[in-house]
Parts: sequence; structure tokens; C-alpha cells
Amino acid sequence: MVFERGDDLSRVQALLRERFAGEIADVLPLAGGEFSRAFAFTVGGRDYVVRLNAHAHAAEAFAKDDYAGRHFASPALPIPRVVAIGETADRHFAISERAAGSRLEAFSSATRRALLPALLDVLDAIGRADLRGSRGYGAWDRDGNGEAASWRDFLTGIMENKAEGFYRDWHALFRDSFLEREVYEAIYRRLLRLVEYCPEERALVHADLHFDNLLADGRRITGVIDWGNACYGDPLYDVAWLGRWTAWGAPLVDAALLRGRYGAMPHYDERLACYECFLGLDDLRFYAKTGRRAQYRSLRDRLLARIADNPGRA
Repeated sequence: MVFERGDDLSRVQALLRERFAGEIADVLPLAGGEFSRAFAFTVGGRDYVVRLNAHAHAAEAFAKDDYAGRHFASPALPIPRVVAIGETADRHFAISERAAGSRLEAFSSATRRALLPALLDVLDAIGRADLRGSRGYGAWDRDGNGEAASWRDFLTGIMENKAEGFYRDWHALFRDSFLEREVYEAIYRRLLRLVEYCPEERALVHADLHFDNLLADGRRITGVIDWGNACYGDPLYDVAWLGRWTAWGAPLVDAALLRGRYGAMPHYDERLACYECFLGLDDLRFYAKTGRRAQYRSLRDRLLARIADNPGRA
């Protein structure tokens, strides 16, 4: 099943008719993520979302969404329940209950600012999630088990070449793309110095907590979606994610607000700086792999400037 722009809707409707006995209504495209296409629909008066993704890593990511919903959802941490996962001839799909509201990115900047305290409450709820029944650190698999023996191993493993997955043989980018080995290694050396300050905490970390993965109704956060990058480790990693320097230099959440809430944590500055290095390295190789030269250059220059201006940090 190939989903072309002109016939997406009819093909999605055909897929849904195979899965639901009731009448399918109000099938509408939604803003998608980096790799998925999403459609809202209604069956029997209940609202759902179907996501479709052609990439091989989609099956694992959808399985993690299912695991997160079954193990971590709570009134303080709303995660839509996954009701079906499967595949067509050339696409993986996941069907979830639809949370009320819209993506936080769709709201005005004033509304987003008003929702920031609620967002940080959700962030704290993520860090309090019960991890009993799972093991390991770093990225976790469809069974909820982390792939690294320690948080430090996960962080320092950013340099390792991969044998499978989205970053399979990514070291080839040093040869075949604009990814610069000397830049990458300079930032990695800073990470190695800072990782000594990072505790071996084992908390749930979303690791992709941007405004497109948060749903709200204008008054509260109603859903936290896309758990494909989730890991186990220091909850301050998600704080760094929200306050990090993006390719164009605009953090999602003001650093002063984050410091006011979390700044008393031991070695706050060093831990954030370490995670900024890690996130920067991951972004640099992502931009190289996807051919986004302008974003790569902008982020590279900002990371190198931070190293030069803050020799004790990143």
C-alpha cells in the first residue's frame, strides 16, 4: 500500500475499514511528525488517530508508544492508549485513542507561556514514573528494557557506530556528507569531561519533549505522545531538552524558568551542559544524514561558540 498525496484519504479509509466494524467518519489529516503521517477519525462516537510510517524503525517506535501507555499513563501523565499496531504492504501503522485538544505548537505564544507550569508538572510526572519490572539505562526496547548498562555508557555511546537502526553505519557520514569529524570529536571531548558530574539516576525520560509532542486544550496538557526516543536515566536530560539550543538558537522554554524550578539540583550547570553536548551531537549527525546543511551549520557554529565562551561548560 503506497500512500501518495492524491489518494491518501481513500487508502487510509480502506485500512480503517479492515480494522473496525462500525462506520468510520470524519477522516482528516493531522500535522505529522518527522517520519509519520497522521489522520484523525471517529468510530462509534469515539475519536482515534492512525499514524503511518514507512521507515523500518517505526514498528519499534509504535511498540514503545504502546508500552508507555500501558505502564506509565496516569492522571498526571496523560498518554493516549494504543489500540492496534500492524503493517500494510509497505507501511507500519498504529491506531491510538485521540486525546482532547491540539498540539501545543498550534497555540499562540501567550497560551504556550501560560501552559508552561502545567508542562513542567508533566515533566515531573515523567520523572516519577514507576519503572519496576524493567531494567537497564538509555534507550529502551518494546519490552521496556534499557539497552545500556549505565547512564554513562548511554551518554558516551553517542560516538559508537551502529550496526542497525536509523543510524546504521553513521560514521560513513564523515566521509559521504558534510558531517565534520573534527567538530564532532571536539564536542564529544567536552561531553567526556562533563559526564563525570552526571548521576546514575534511573528515571523515565521522554527525550523528545517538543511542542509537537504535547497536546493541550488551552488550559491543561491533555496528552504526551511519541515515545520512540524515550530512555531511562537522569530526569534533568528532559530539562536540557526543553532549554537546549535548537538549530536557530531559540530554546523551547526560557532558561530562567527552568533554573528557578530545577537549579538547586546538584551540578545543575554541568549536567545540562553535558546533555547539551549529547543533544547537539545527535542533531549534527541527524542534519547530516537528512541533508539539512543550513541547520547543521547554524547549530555547529552555536555549539562551537558555547565551547569557546564557556570553557568550563559546553
